Amino acid sequence: MNDALLQLDPLRRLVLAYAKRPDRARYALAFALDSRLAEVIRSTSETLIGQMRLTWWRDILTKAAAERPKGEPLVALINQAERQGTDLTPLLDLLEGWEFLLDDFPWDCRQFDQYAAKRGEGVFQFALRGNDNLTDDQKTVAQGWALWDFARHCSDPDMREQAFDKCQRLFERAPSVHFDSSGRPLSIFCKLAQSDATKGSLTADLYRPRVASKIIWHGVTGC
Repeated sequence: MNDALLQLDPLRRLVLAYAKRPDRARYALAFALDSRLAEVIRSTSETLIGQMRLTWWRDILTKAAAERPKGEPLVALINQAERQGTDLTPLLDLLEGWEFLLDDFPWDCRQFDQYAAKRGEGVFQFALRGNDNLTDDQKTVAQGWALWDFARHCSDPDMREQAFDKCQRLFERAPSVHFDSSGRPLSIFCKLAQSDATKGSLTADLYRPRVASKIIWHGVTGC
């Protein structure tokens, strides 16, 4: 197993299991890069340093494969995706979404909206192999998922509340969004986010057996 995958949290590793075999490497890259960029933000105390670290990843995504450094497992996944003809543009959108986390809090509505669109749609578009291949409703829930994940990890109570409120409103706009079987991992994430949005509170622990059983059931049946 690629070392980059070993660094995924248990939730993403479980969800990844429900990607179709031909799609699994692409999902793995989307999840692994999203996790790595999150770690950049979590471990950065100075904005300039954080921007430099994100710029390094931007350079990786825009350089030719021959110019990328060797020995980095996540870079190896990027090279593999490119060899298979996968468009990396949505990953640049994902990176731009994380760049908003370098902005000082509090945010205005524009910052929330741009973060959600760039990160959420970036992950979903790349996972589904292509740019601008999402329906309007799929874009809505992609943004809702990004805001839900933001709320789950944000330590600022006001920002967390605003993000979750926006998440709830997005899922109210698109209460029943469908993905085909190639999008099963994405629909699992949407089910988790929508469940919290509907009940009006964030699940404290996503690693409970009850949550795992819901993931497994939806992963297998799509229901």
